[in-house]
Amino acid sequence: MLSVVIRSYTSRDVKDMLEIEKEAFQPANPSYDLFVYISHSDDLLVADIGGRVVGYIAVMDMDSSAKIISFAVKREFRGMGIGTILLDKALVRCRERGKKSVYLEVRVSNERAQKLYKKKGFKIIDVIPSYYRDGEDAYLMLCNTTDDL
Repeated sequence: MLSVVIRSYTSRDVKDMLEIEKEAFQPANPSYDLFVYISHSDDLLVADIGGRVVGYIAVMDMDSSAKIISFAVKREFRGMGIGTILLDKALVRCRERGKKSVYLEVRVSNERAQKLYKKKGFKIIDVIPSYYRDGEDAYLMLCNTTDDL
């Protein structure tokens, strides 16, 4: 097993995060999207393996709740438990900040991510029609941090 360190984002992580953003989401303007995550996140964690960022999770606080605004793991490191470790750490930190619930949106077609979220206590609470740029719907999911994580 690889030695993964979960730590807070630093400015030296931008290049690796930009690569992950492009690979995972194919955004129209990945630099702008990353700027939004960095400037609007109250907690931005990275998964570091040997000084290389291989995943990140960006969380924005909203009153008594929080919202995961972006979460991705580099393709070659998926299926190794890195996303689980990142999500676990983010949820614990939300609870430590007094957040009672955490929201996120996920593509209806992204069954792999949905499986992880459900395993961690997230439940589908709504469908958001045409949420993504390509017209795909999103599930709005919720996790209560007062439950055992």
